[in-house]
Amino acid sequence: MDKIVALKACSTFVRSPSSPAHFNLQPPPFLNLNTPNFGSCIKRLCSRIIHNKRPNWPKSLSLRSKSGLGGVDPLEMAEDWNRTALLVIDMQKDFIEDRGPMLVKGGKDIAPNVIKAVEVARQRGILIVWVVREHDPLGRDVELFRRHLYTAGKVGPTSKGSEGAELVDGLVIREGDYKLVKTRFSAFFSTHLHSVLQGAGINSLVVTGVQTPNCIRQTVYDAVALDYQPVTVIVDATAAATPDIHLDI
Repeated sequence: MDKIVALKACSTFVRSPSSPAHFNLQPPPFLNLNTPNFGSCIKRLCSRIIHNKRPNWPKSLSLRSKSGLGGVDPLEMAEDWNRTALLVIDMQKDFIEDRGPMLVKGGKDIAPNVIKAVEVARQRGILIVWVVREHDPLGRDVELFRRHLYTAGKVGPTSKGSEGAELVDGLVIREGDYKLVKTRFSAFFSTHLHSVLQGAGINSLVVTGVQTPNCIRQTVYDAVALDYQPVTVIVDATAAATPDIHLDI
């Protein structure tokens, strides 16, 4: 069964539960690893989550808090990590920095969590795919509704070679990572991402970045359609213009 998992907090990654689950209508309370009766808290949390439904996403979804990740043994799951890729989507200056022309207001707040996710992925040996927008300076490869932002003598958003197309501070592409350029919402649309992932033996994805209703959602939908299982969205390493938009998706 197609499965998407949403994780709260990105201190590590976790295998999806074996039983179908649905995204909760409200995010669970943040649980600290030092919470008293930690084990019973997680059992109650998981029991509540998997019986709630959310109509706006494909089947099936579940939500996991940071506390639920503490018992994962990375050595035990080494084979899973080898078949997992982390997608970092659109964490570029034009989307994240305060004066960016395409500012996603929630983007700056999640940058530290995206950095943490990348660090953990490197520790696990997970393939990191940097998904970025880089457009023709004249906007000839841009969606029609954005084409007015690209005119002669003006640098349009995330134009190829521009400062705005660069990753935000703290995020660095390293040897062994993969950079993928897209020109539409989905990282799979008119790109060779699926071929790259297949060639690397990847069958599960972890998704971070911006923004939730557009590039995150479309990429996740396409990943499910292409039979990646599970597809994991780290909810506090993804963002939208407002928290309400982010949590309502």
